[in-house]
Amino acid sequence: MKEELDCIYEAETEVSMINENGVLKPHAYQVLFNQIAEKHLNDFHLNAGDIMGYGVAWALISMTIEIEKQAEGCQKLFAQTWHSQHKGPYWRRELIFRDAAGDTIFKGSTFSVLLDLEKRTVYRKKEIPFYVGDPTDIFTTEARPTLRCHLDFAAAQERTAYNSYIDMLGHVNNCRYTEFAYDAFSEEEKARLGDMKHMEIYFASELRCGDAFTIGKAYDGGRLYIRGHNNSKDDTSFDIVIY
Repeated sequence: MKEELDCIYEAETEVSMINENGVLKPHAYQVLFNQIAEKHLNDFHLNAGDIMGYGVAWALISMTIEIEKQAEGCQKLFAQTWHSQHKGPYWRRELIFRDAAGDTIFKGSTFSVLLDLEKRTVYRKKEIPFYVGDPTDIFTTEARPTLRCHLDFAAAQERTAYNSYIDMLGHVNNCRYTEFAYDAFSEEEKARLGDMKHMEIYFASELRCGDAFTIGKAYDGGRLYIRGHNNSKDDTSFDIVIY
C-alpha cells in the first residue's frame, strides 16, 4: 500500500501570487497548502467528491505556516503532506514545501473537522463512514486548532460577501480570508511583508453570500492581528495572526 510520506507533489508559484515587491502574498501560502492537500486527498480517495456522498465534508478550521526563506519569484516547489494526528473532532495534517535544491521554503500544519452537510454542524460520531489510515506523528511546527484573543480591534474596512467568493460548499472559500486581510494592509505593512516569518489562520464561523463583515486590525508586540467580524450574524468569522 502506498504510504503518505512516499508522495511528492509539484507546485508552482505564479505571477498572481506575487506582489509588486516580488514577495509572496499571504494568500499564496494558503492556496499552495490547499492545492497540495487536495491532490493528496484525491490520491487517497478522501477528497470532497469521495466523501460528500456520506453527507460530510472536510472543513478547514486552522492553518499555521512557518516561512524559512522567501520564494524566488515564479519557481517550482516540491511538497509532501501527511495526516499527523486525530484528537477529538480535530484532524491534523502537516505540509512542507522545498525548492529544487531540497531547501525548505515553508512548512506548517492544518486542523480540519468533518462538517455534517445537512445540519451544518461538526460531525461528532466516534465512527466515521470511510477509512482514514493511521497518523504519522511527525510535526512540522507548534500549532493549535483554535485561538483565544481579547484585543481591541480598530475597523479597517467594511465588506460584503459576493457571489464570486462562494465555493461548492455554499460559503466563502477559506482562501478568500487571507486576501481580505492583505487588502487591509497599510503601505508600511505591505513593505514589511518580506519579513513575515509566521502566519496563523483561524476559521471560526462561515460567511455566506450577502453577509456584511468588518475587517479589524490590532497589534500585540510584533504581531499583527486581523479579524473578520460577521455583522450579519454578529460573530467572529476568522482571525489571522502575522509575525
